Amino acid sequence: MFQALGVHGPVLTPLASALVDITLVSVAFAFFLSGSRTNRMTMGMLATMVVGMAALRVFMQPLPNVQPLTVAALLVGAHLGIRRGVAFAILATLLSNLLISHGWWTLFQAAGWSLIAFIGARANIVHNGELKLQRLALVSVFSAMVFGLVSTLSLVTLSMTPSAFMLLIAQGLPFDVVHALGNLAFVVWMAPSLHQFLSGLAVSENESLAVGEVHGIDA
Repeated sequence: MFQALGVHGPVLTPLASALVDITLVSVAFAFFLSGSRTNRMTMGMLATMVVGMAALRVFMQPLPNVQPLTVAALLVGAHLGIRRGVAFAILATLLSNLLISHGWWTLFQAAGWSLIAFIGARANIVHNGELKLQRLALVSVFSAMVFGLVSTLSLVTLSMTPSAFMLLIAQGLPFDVVHALGNLAFVVWMAPSLHQFLSGLAVSENESLAVGEVHGIDA
């Protein structure tokens, strides 16, 4: 399964890499389609957002650990719930990593952003249709630390001692701080626009589901 230990974790064999891809895509679509009804418009627009955020992450790659997916995952979770948030997180991670650097670490990054989508769904950053920017800013800083911890687990080996693990965490702290500062910038820059987009998407989905319930059809 592993060929060597790289900078971001073990290097996978081609077969293992394919299995990772299949697993991530399967889990993402399982979450995407796990609701009682599936709104095709929501799926299409969220897929567009996946592509857009993945492209933005690739574009931002020269800036170390500046991650637009964190704020996006928080907002998708807040507006569309845990299932759609996790699906978004996994697909955006996989797509961007295929263009940046794909491997064992993709599993942990996808898990990290999925956890952040869960946090977004539970953090009450959108209340009565209103985006709470200050709360989002605080949660985005916390999420940077959470993501840093989860993604660092890709480097853990069976022979690693607790002290070596703590050193690994300490070495990653400067990057986590940069991630947190980048999140604050994204909160100011793109959170209002994403909030407006996702609010419209959520309203559209609810209206479509209501029509489906009235007529007894799937939306």
